[in-house]
Amino acid sequence: MSVMAAIGNPPSFVEEKTMARMIFCNIGWMSRYQGISHQPDKIVGGGRYPRDNGMGGEVCNFLGCDDGQVYGHVESIRGEVDRKIRLENWGGVGDSLSAIDLIWTATHPTEGGRRVVGWYRNATIFRERQFFHRPPSKQHRIDEIGSYRVRAQAKDAHLLTIEDRTLTMPRGPGWLGQTPWWSPPEDAAGEVPKFIQQVQQLLNHNAQHDQRGKSNGLGSHMKNSPDTASDPYIRYVTENEVQISPRHNELQKKFEAFLATIAGKEIGANLESVDLRYIDAARGSVLVEVKPCEVGAERFAIRTAMGQLLDYRQRAAGNPSLLIVIESEPNDQDKRLATMNGFGIAYPFKDTFKVLWPSR
Repeated sequence: MSVMAAIGNPPSFVEEKTMARMIFCNIGWMSRYQGISHQPDKIVGGGRYPRDNGMGGEVCNFLGCDDGQVYGHVESIRGEVDRKIRLENWGGVGDSLSAIDLIWTATHPTEGGRRVVGWYRNATIFRERQFFHRPPSKQHRIDEIGSYRVRAQAKDAHLLTIEDRTLTMPRGPGWLGQTPWWSPPEDAAGEVPKFIQQVQQLLNHNAQHDQRGKSNGLGSHMKNSPDTASDPYIRYVTENEVQISPRHNELQKKFEAFLATIAGKEIGANLESVDLRYIDAARGSVLVEVKPCEVGAERFAIRTAMGQLLDYRQRAAGNPSLLIVIESEPNDQDKRLATMNGFGIAYPFKDTFKVLWPSR
């Protein structure tokens, strides 16, 4: 065989790329995963503990730390037992398994379905819970996150925006179940190979964008200067403040109908830039700012509405009360952001609205 022939027809193993072991871990749903305390985010789902406490170990899963790492949590405690992850099921030996692709999933809070929310590439997963000698970031200390199960370099972590979380993991026998970690067996059949191929394509597509500098999972966050495309607040403003959306009109009409049921008087809509104004029996004149928002973006909506309402009140007669109406229930911290600063906050509750006012 000539040299040219050998070059033109390389052995197949030169062309092939070994795919990393893909492991899936299911966690609670958040927008940013960069902390809870003093952060514009909340956790939805993820098991009993987050549901009861509004907190979970995964709240900092996509926070780039001072040492250039990200530390991921998946809940392993069941009852009184902190379960070990059986790495030998995936070909691992010893206390850890490295060079894996760790895919994070979470159940969409309104639409359902376990969605791929992000991943760590070239990650290490540990058989047992690992404890920090000291918190790797200020936010870890504030949120009292003291342990982790997965580690990777921050540059190898990628969090999808809420809009991009469209890939849903099927359910049923052979898929991720009650145990929140899972890896497809090598002889998997049915829908599993197709789903894994879709995940791999998602990873490869975003890797190409990262290489071109169009997006980077966490690099910009580590510099505390998020780019316009990925910053949640800028995205909120772009999607909800540039123009009036159908969701805004729908939410406003529902709240206007609600006011009629609680004997609101002199209800007026869209007067002098104010979404709604009415007379309340106890509070007198009230100005209302309506803010549609995704789950997890309530704080952005509240912050934006506060500034607008203060502007409206400065130009209004008398001293009207100010009420913010948002599309989903905020967490306790976000409720306090409104009420402690003198604003009322209202949100849909079952088939009506719940309205919270500051204490007088």
